[in-house]
Amino acid sequence: MRAENAKSISISARDGHVIPTLSVGMEKSDKKAVIIISHGFSEHSGSYVEIAQELCNGGFACLIPDQRGHGIPPAGIKKWHGIIPNYQSFVDDIAAITNTAKELSPSTPIALYGHSMGGGIVLNTLLRLPKEQQSQYICAVVEAPWLGLYSEFSKFKLGLLGVLSRVAPNVRMKRQPTNETLSSDPERAKGITEDEFYHGYLSFYMLKEIMDSCDYAMERAQQLSVPTLLALANKEVVVNNNSMREFAKSAGEIVTLKEYDSLHAIHNDDKRDLFCKDMIEFIDSHLVK
Repeated sequence: MRAENAKSISISARDGHVIPTLSVGMEKSDKKAVIIISHGFSEHSGSYVEIAQELCNGGFACLIPDQRGHGIPPAGIKKWHGIIPNYQSFVDDIAAITNTAKELSPSTPIALYGHSMGGGIVLNTLLRLPKEQQSQYICAVVEAPWLGLYSEFSKFKLGLLGVLSRVAPNVRMKRQPTNETLSSDPERAKGITEDEFYHGYLSFYMLKEIMDSCDYAMERAQQLSVPTLLALANKEVVVNNNSMREFAKSAGEIVTLKEYDSLHAIHNDDKRDLFCKDMIEFIDSHLVK
């Protein structure tokens, strides 16, 4: 599916990396806010054109970057999927997208939305900023954020991962979710996993960096100062719902926790219309009147 008013742009990251980004509806002069979408593990910007179109129909514009180690591999790089320089590069790339949003539409508010791995990136982006800099975002929506795995690692496995991330950082494993974990709609789930750029690769180093980022976010939840809608899937079998509930409790009233009778990818499951409606209403409620 291709969203209306969508085009591909390139944005330069802090380290010179070129971030392929899908721009949806940025040409609109009457957009209420720009929503930066941080996609989940294995996905890419094109995975979110449907919800981006819904958000545009709701009066917003979207910028959707391909995360490091995701999307179309740069020319000449064979092993791209699942390999990152470090976790901070995810955060720095969101900062670069934010700067671009400000340049393209200086007076337009900016919100963040992330799913799964992307939800963790959104939270880490906010929590690695001083509170006064968090205020550049009017609000955030995190859908089933990766703050812990459904099947948690034992201390032994975590220790082994630490060793492997040092001695064989770019050795990759394939962690491919089954159709049944993504959507109760078989055709929709099939469309996700059969996407040619839905890769499933995860290097030992990337996994270790993500696991460390989960600890970072959990330990600093009280520092969150941006109003955040945290969407939890009751049929979750990918990430850890208890971690999300603990995060919401630690963060306090700044987080609105909402649960959906859904699998991991709420935006692709049968509650997607309700979730999108809730997201639009939540962002609308934080616009300056």
